[in-house]
Amino acid sequence: MKRTFSAGCAVLALLLGCAHAASLLSEKQARARAIHILQGDPYGTTPGEVANNVKEATLTRNGETKACGAKGRPAWEFHVVVVTADKDQFNNGVIDGFLALDGRTGALLCANLPLLE
Repeated sequence: MKRTFSAGCAVLALLLGCAHAASLLSEKQARARAIHILQGDPYGTTPGEVANNVKEATLTRNGETKACGAKGRPAWEFHVVVVTADKDQFNNGVIDGFLALDGRTGALLCANLPLLE
């Protein structure tokens, strides 16, 4: 009986682990990850400054993003707009682009924003 119970527990744990891995990040979780990636010059030195520059968040279940086209998996995409003091930099002092994160892991998929590595 102990073996049956142990095997049942192992199967249940595996199923729950797979279900958890397949779940999507909430907007709050994805936004926190995006802010962490963007934090630094010119996007903002504090999480609050960066958050003010993130204008919109969109979950695309098919992974069709403005930043990098079709990725074939769910993605969170963030519209980022930063007005810089130096009008000779970027596009008349304005950075306007997108950051895409894997919808499940939060890993950076791509961005069409300057100064991101």
